Amino acid sequence: MLQAVRNLDDLETMSIPVKYRDIMTFWKYYKGEAQAPMPTIFIGGNHEASNYLWELHYGGWAAPNIYFMGYAGAVRFGGHRIAGLSGTYVSQHYHWGHHEKLPYDERTVKSAYHVRQLHVHRLMQVGAIDTVPSTRWLSASDVSFS
Repeated sequence: MLQAVRNLDDLETMSIPVKYRDIMTFWKYYKGEAQAPMPTIFIGGNHEASNYLWELHYGGWAAPNIYFMGYAGAVRFGGHRIAGLSGTYVSQHYHWGHHEKLPYDERTVKSAYHVRQLHVHRLMQVGAIDTVPSTRWLSASDVSFS
């Protein structure tokens, strides 16, 4: 499991109980003190530093050899098209835009990582996709893919 936490300030933007907040080892990759042994592509979930992933909203290199796909993104890798949708689905936030700003409060620290209709729409424009990693997939009853 990868949690993109660069420093202690990033821990404040994670939606997890304080007792579970741990800087772990990503910061070593971010600072260049460690190197991912192979190219690593990831999507965001609900245990990420939302402030950092927002900086890479459209995707980008989170650390050398570690690529964040953005809130909705697609890449070609090894002859495969991989499309990623970051976050978790919450119906009441799905049709919203992103309004969250730092410092996050109790409510926005959670809504910052919720999937938005705009993100799904972006992925629908991609065309043929081979692989779609997701923390949780939207059910057909929640969203129309037609």
